[in-house]
Amino acid sequence: MQAGGKALEAETSLYEAILEDIARGNLKGGDRLKVSALAKQYGQSASPIREVLRRMQGEGFVRILHNKGAVIVAADALTIQNIFEVLQLLEPYFVSWFAEYALPEMLEELDAIHQKIMDAPKDDLYLFRKLDTEFHYVICKHHYNDAAADTWKRLRTALSVHASRLRISPQRIQTIIEEHARLIAACKANDSEAALEIINQHVSGSFHQMSQQMRAIGI
Repeated sequence: MQAGGKALEAETSLYEAILEDIARGNLKGGDRLKVSALAKQYGQSASPIREVLRRMQGEGFVRILHNKGAVIVAADALTIQNIFEVLQLLEPYFVSWFAEYALPEMLEELDAIHQKIMDAPKDDLYLFRKLDTEFHYVICKHHYNDAAADTWKRLRTALSVHASRLRISPQRIQTIIEEHARLIAACKANDSEAALEIINQHVSGSFHQMSQQMRAIGI
C-alpha cells in the first residue's frame, strides 16, 4: 500500500475510534476536544487529529470555535428527527429491491449478522446498535444505487452517534430481533409486499421508542 493509502486508512480508523467513544458515552456533548490530548490518547500526531476534527465538523458531530478548539455537538430532538425521517424514506426503497433480487449469499450474510445479534449480550447497547446497523447495511450496500446507499450509511452513522444517550428497552430489542427474522423470511420468499409491511412497521416502532426516550430525558 502506498503512503497516501496508509495515511487515509489511519485517518479512517482514527475517525471511527473517536466516533465510537462518542457513541459509547466516553465523550459527551459539550466536551472540548483538545488536539494534544487526543493525539496522546489515540497515539497519533496532531495533523491527522485536525483532519478528522474538520471532517467531523462537516458532518455535524463537532463545532470548531475560533481560538477555542473543537466541541462535541450535543444531540437535539430536531436533528435526530430529521435524520430518522430520511431513513424512513430510504429503508423501504432498499428493502423492496432486496426482497426481489437478493442472491443466496446476500441472504446468508443477513442470516449471519442476525445470529450475531441474537448471541450478543442485550445490555451492550453500543454493540447492539452496531450489529443492527450492519444488518440493515447488508440490505443497502448491494443495491445498484451507490449514492443512496452511501447516504443511508452516513445518516445511520449520524443517528447512532446522536442517539447514543437513548436507551433501548429489552422488550424493544426482542421486537427488533423478531422483526428481523420476519424480514429475512419475507426476503427468502421473494415476498416484497410482506417485506415492505415489515420494514415500515419496524422503522415506525423504532421512531416511537426514540420519541419516548427523548421526552423522558428532555432532549
